[in-house]
Amino acid sequence: MLVVIAILGIVAVIAIPQASSLSSATTADAAAAEIARALRFAQREAVRTNNYCVVSIDTATQVLRVDQPTPAGVTAAATHPIDKRDYQIRFGGNTKLRATLVSSVFKYEGGFTSSYALFGPDGMPVYVDKSAVGQLFGLLLGTKEIKPLKEEGKITVRYGNVERVVRIAPVTARVSL
Repeated sequence: MLVVIAILGIVAVIAIPQASSLSSATTADAAAAEIARALRFAQREAVRTNNYCVVSIDTATQVLRVDQPTPAGVTAAATHPIDKRDYQIRFGGNTKLRATLVSSVFKYEGGFTSSYALFGPDGMPVYVDKSAVGQLFGLLLGTKEIKPLKEEGKITVRYGNVERVVRIAPVTARVSL
């Protein structure tokens, strides 16, 4: 009987750390999948409404938001398709997704870099130049100064020692884990 208990104890010591690393991987995967869903939703919403849609990633507050610009030039939160609330995901702390947003980097043509993903009416990730020069050309030509994504956009999320990266391809705008 003591031998059986000793063997069970040894098996438990070996199995518990492996189970916790599996749990970390599962949580990191779930957080990455949630980010990918938000990006795909914003992309589809931009195409559906024929308007820009932005996914803001704030690593300081650990919040991901999906917004759409209004005619007044400000952004308004997009509505989540299921719960009909503002599309916002909170990471870290005591939230459902205890993973941490580590970084968000989108590099565009012309050397522009941002921490958010802006999808144009065609569903492609773009950077809209908000500088005075860009606005002047936009007024004169009736267009906005738009820069395409130069290299893969990346959002990194971590849970424990497990990191996952959600990517947006520059040419196809494909969102992948």
